[in-house]
Amino acid sequence: MIVSIGATQFVFLSLGILALNVLLKAGGFAPNVSGNFPPLAVELARHGVWMYVLPFIWVAFAALCERSAKGFLCDSTARVTGVLVAAGIFGLYTYAASLFF
Repeated sequence: MIVSIGATQFVFLSLGILALNVLLKAGGFAPNVSGNFPPLAVELARHGVWMYVLPFIWVAFAALCERSAKGFLCDSTARVTGVLVAAGIFGLYTYAASLFF
């Protein structure tokens, strides 16, 4: 389960960065060109690669939860937080892309 949720997070990040870059380039974005582009979309397109740290952190957390399996650190906590992280990534990039329309 850890691998599938972590892979989903990576896929959402990759597709989000790709979609924002396509939307920016289609709108005529260039670093030296002034224009009216959504600041969130520009920031995520430029520095969104740093968000790849989130799935790595989550996978480490999920592995810790899998080993301990006691109290708060259990498999269900890892699954719920992983799905929330994936949904947050999807929502953030969907919102940033919707600012173009």
